[in-house]
Amino acid sequence: MSGNCILCGKCLSVCPLIKTTNREELGPRAKADLCRLLDEGHIPLSEKDAGELASMCLGCRRCTSVCSQGVDVPGLVAALRSEHPGFKGWLWKTWLTNAAALWSASSSAANHLPDSLKPERFGPFLKMLAGLKGESGLRPAFIPTSFPNSYKGKKVLLFAGCTANYVQGRWLMAALRLLDGLGMEVIPGDFKCCGGSLKSAGFADQAASMQEHNINVWRSAGKPDVVTFCTSCRAALRAYPCNDKAEQEEWVAAQHPLSELVREIEFSISIDDSVRFGYHRPCHVGKADADGVLMRAALGSRLVVSGEEQCCGFGGVMHLAAPDICSQVNTQCWDSFGEADVIVTGCAACAARLASSAPEGKRAGHWLELIGEP
Repeated sequence: MSGNCILCGKCLSVCPLIKTTNREELGPRAKADLCRLLDEGHIPLSEKDAGELASMCLGCRRCTSVCSQGVDVPGLVAALRSEHPGFKGWLWKTWLTNAAALWSASSSAANHLPDSLKPERFGPFLKMLAGLKGESGLRPAFIPTSFPNSYKGKKVLLFAGCTANYVQGRWLMAALRLLDGLGMEVIPGDFKCCGGSLKSAGFADQAASMQEHNINVWRSAGKPDVVTFCTSCRAALRAYPCNDKAEQEEWVAAQHPLSELVREIEFSISIDDSVRFGYHRPCHVGKADADGVLMRAALGSRLVVSGEEQCCGFGGVMHLAAPDICSQVNTQCWDSFGEADVIVTGCAACAARLASSAPEGKRAGHWLELIGEP
């Protein structure tokens, strides 16, 4: 795959690392060319150098969306990470595969741990953990007043994702209230993690196991539609491999963002006109951004910043390996929001990252936090 790169440089204009650091050696083109040289055996690479190269990728996949040759640089990096996981990779895998046991307690502890006691190297990561719960959160601004009859009696599976299941129960409850108001029947489904971050971190086998489990949940339920409210989870789900092309198409067609359904609900707005909102468009949203469409329609003139092409700097396992660079990307993201007071997004990882890094007087969270009880 690395050999397909023609070094055209299209990826350079979309890579957040290059935009932030101006270091082309951190960009997709350099990684693809280096992987090619490694594949061909032209250069040796020490364990330390291989680990460093593997760590320097945010996994945003912006480069894959513009590559005319179909080169998957994040996939190449994931392969390197698989071969050279190191301690930080192990820590990230442990964190993701033990979400039920670790996330809530870790987030609460990080919220109450003084900055002076946070290890310098892992301080940014601990701060991000605190953002998982986002203790203050956002105040409800939209109250459902009228629901359409379009979906009454429709059976669906709800893929809530790890953040909603383990640390952000209010997102899950808000989503369930909306689906109930729409008259939809949520079928019980014992989904596991989407596996997206695990795959990006180089743990393909563990990710594949989760993928197979989740697809079997869908099959057992009769292959109904699957509703999601995390952009990154939905992107990972849509990329699952199935038994054959026909089932693959069924699976992809079954994925629906909650915001797509919510657009038909009528809301009353209860928020001060002076509050200015910004919308953060997640890296993994793809071409159709249902969350952005909903926010633009719901917030109207209150939305002063929308669709800025900035990565939040979450970075997955890179947040452990190169926290300073991730922080630079995050700062540039916040700078793009200008005078907005409240930032909303539709990605669990982005919401955690932005909530934990919000400057003085700013707040951030998932758009579901804006939905109040009828």
